[in-house]
Amino acid sequence: MRTPSGAVLVCNPPMVGVQSTSESYCRRALPRVSRTFAINIRVLSGVLGDWVRTAYLLCRIADTLEDDWPESRTPVEERFDLLRRALGGESRAAVDLASSVPASVSEDAPALDLVRHAPIVVARLDGFAPGPRGVVAEGVTTLASGMERFARRAPARASRAYVEDDAELHQYCYVVAGCVGEMLTRLYAHTQRNGHDSRLDEMLRLSPAFGEGLQLTNILLDLPVDLPRGRCYVPQSWLEAEGLTRGSLRDAARADSVDRVLGRLESMALAGLDAAQRYTLLIPRSRWRYRLFCAWPSLWALGSIAAARSARAFPFAVARPRLGRAEIGRIARASVSRVLSNRALAALFRRVRPAERMGPLR
Repeated sequence: MRTPSGAVLVCNPPMVGVQSTSESYCRRALPRVSRTFAINIRVLSGVLGDWVRTAYLLCRIADTLEDDWPESRTPVEERFDLLRRALGGESRAAVDLASSVPASVSEDAPALDLVRHAPIVVARLDGFAPGPRGVVAEGVTTLASGMERFARRAPARASRAYVEDDAELHQYCYVVAGCVGEMLTRLYAHTQRNGHDSRLDEMLRLSPAFGEGLQLTNILLDLPVDLPRGRCYVPQSWLEAEGLTRGSLRDAARADSVDRVLGRLESMALAGLDAAQRYTLLIPRSRWRYRLFCAWPSLWALGSIAAARSARAFPFAVARPRLGRAEIGRIARASVSRVLSNRALAALFRRVRPAERMGPLR
């Protein structure tokens, strides 16, 4: 395969020693806090890979502030405020955020240990050129603010789903994933050599749906894990329409009603992943690395939905259904051999995508 012909922007950070240390830390930290993304990002090269790696780690920090935080005297509003201020250039805020991790947390808790190293990740961001630095700071701030809004209201919804209806489900998916799709597209745009590419407008339009498709897939697959923790991202209005509660989503005796709810969630996820395919095929073939970076997670998501369908215990089991490592590898290899052809790559998407459901899972 030939490499992309487009030149990329190169930033020259003023503090080379600090930036070298922060880049080294970010490379080491990523595999500790991600399973598949650590595979995916390897295909990106140059500054785009650096920008995306740092953006992912900052998003992971925000996710940890919402989801994985231990008992602490630092309230959720203060944690997110510190992150936003750090993104805005307040170095002291990054230090205070790191210090808010309870001393009892060990390095064996990689997500919390990442927060403890927030000043290093923020230092990497500060070394970027103004354009990509602003894109990352804006994108992660949008994500953090949205997460905080949903996290603050969560205690008041103790017996209800995390979101009320379709509109809130779309809002939640946007703030945790859709805005990330926009951020990645804008970062990619900063690597373009020949000015504005008309395809970028359509890619930017599709990017929130791309992110939503991936997030809805995670919501679907994580039901066996989320429900016992008291988290339910299936809209309350869907549950009530079927006479279900959060608890009865795990009741095999209500399988028909549960299947109808899962079918709605799956259909929405597949629609988003169809947008991901259209987005990926808009990427010029000369930018094959970014093509693969986008194709892999959407193809893996499609394969994972198919795996969930074939798992007869889903969603009543205790574990998330996962695509096997062998299948992940097969899909990756198949996409590498097809990445330079729109027709061949589209055919692979069709092959991996589950057919529209004609009835219940079981």
